[in-house]
Amino acid sequence: MRYFTLLFLLAFKFTAAASTPNVILIYTDDHGWPDVGPMGIHADLKTPHLDALAASGALASNGYSSAPQCIPSRAGLLIGKYQNRFGVEANGRDLSGFDRELTVAERLKKAGYTTGQIGKWHLGPGNQIDRHGFDYFFNKNANRAVHGNMDSAGKKTETRLIPHRQYHLDACSDAAVAFIRNQRENPFFLYLAYRAPHVPLDAPKRYLDRFPGKMPERRRQALAMISAMDDGVGAIVAELEKQGLTKKTLIFYIGDNGAPLKLHKIDAPGGGPGWDGSLNEPLNGEKGMLTEGGIRVPFLISWPGTIPAGLVYDRPVIALDATATALELAGVEVAGLDGVNLIPHLTGKEKTDPHQELYWRWLGQSAIRKGKWKLLRGAGREYLFDLDADKEEQRNLLGAHSEIASDLRARLSAWAGDLIPPGIGEPEGDGMRKQAGVFFDFYLEGKRDVNLPKPKSAPGRDDAKLFSQRDKNQDGKVTLEEWIAGRTEKVEEITGHFRRRDTNQNGVWEKSEIR
Repeated sequence: MRYFTLLFLLAFKFTAAASTPNVILIYTDDHGWPDVGPMGIHADLKTPHLDALAASGALASNGYSSAPQCIPSRAGLLIGKYQNRFGVEANGRDLSGFDRELTVAERLKKAGYTTGQIGKWHLGPGNQIDRHGFDYFFNKNANRAVHGNMDSAGKKTETRLIPHRQYHLDACSDAAVAFIRNQRENPFFLYLAYRAPHVPLDAPKRYLDRFPGKMPERRRQALAMISAMDDGVGAIVAELEKQGLTKKTLIFYIGDNGAPLKLHKIDAPGGGPGWDGSLNEPLNGEKGMLTEGGIRVPFLISWPGTIPAGLVYDRPVIALDATATALELAGVEVAGLDGVNLIPHLTGKEKTDPHQELYWRWLGQSAIRKGKWKLLRGAGREYLFDLDADKEEQRNLLGAHSEIASDLRARLSAWAGDLIPPGIGEPEGDGMRKQAGVFFDFYLEGKRDVNLPKPKSAPGRDDAKLFSQRDKNQDGKVTLEEWIAGRTEKVEEITGHFRRRDTNQNGVWEKSEIR
């Protein structure tokens, strides 16, 4: 009897393993919703591999991020909950709430998956990514040496500083291919977070040459960086086919938030802070706003043989769903998460919308979408949009549909009561309120003659001197640990000062960023 029981358990384990897909979660950075070829909006893009990925599965045309900014959207994605539930409201906030949560990697690792992280992290020290459930990691987010614990063949090593040898996007793609090849016999989860087209704009000539002709140089750079990511997607798909894993692998391709247009899309030289060259039009707004241009993002899903090919799915979905989908397919409990398993909805087995409502809160702004209706609050104002008829958010219907607005407001308030801190709109400082007002004036009130307030330097601040003091090992860069320097009070505020100086958001303050 015990013999047959063992055979049954082994057979069950084999069957479960055979039906459990690998999961590749590709996350892009400051990448506008229409800036992928499958959207069919901007003709200057060249993304043949993303076109093929969408054709092999689904384009989610109403796909959202959970925040209009890098850190909170990544925190929410990796946990599968609205990040405001554990206190990661915005960049520069304390990450202890994130540290206390279980990531998708930790959960999948317990289910027998091998887990890998490649690219931008932005959720704590880059040499401690393995503390969050990743067996392998390669924190390549810039053209410099980075921490990792895998070699070029995808083999495990000790955590070390890996010298810079290759353009960061290509290095990430090659590392992803090596990881897949090395883990072909095991169920795996790969989180590949390209730092593109986020500034600094740094595409090599071979990618820039694909986009000749007259155009803003920042647009050329963004197109080139998107093209480099597209090459990486092509290499990943080719490796899956080579290893016989095409039908055993679920791929998500999602953006972290909308493009930062900085209102006027100024084509400033140098590729540093400013417009990153990506576009949000025809959507309204940009990164840092809860308008569609700030939170609706590229969202592709492919699982050949399971998801119908060429599907355009128009029901609202959110990046948190990628986490829940991966976990539920692996047989992991998803109770308490805000995401849902999208596969039954994409295959047509489930006819209802994945979500009754989607919610957002970011600093002083908050929003809810329920069906076609969206209520947006911020800068002391309120708007109601019918997104089916007006995805560009040009017509405020608040006065015409006050009962709908009241219902949405009540739902939003109830949801916000469970956040940290609770409330429909977190208190904001004068500087943030003024900046939000400028954004709302420009995009929602049509006042095109406004400009963003220039950041004020602290009286008497000498950043060059401060840099020299903080750069303890004199290696030409200041880490967050060096910046904090053992201080235990006002750590959140101190971290915020560091983030503002780290203008390219690569986790270190470099000499080139001294103002």
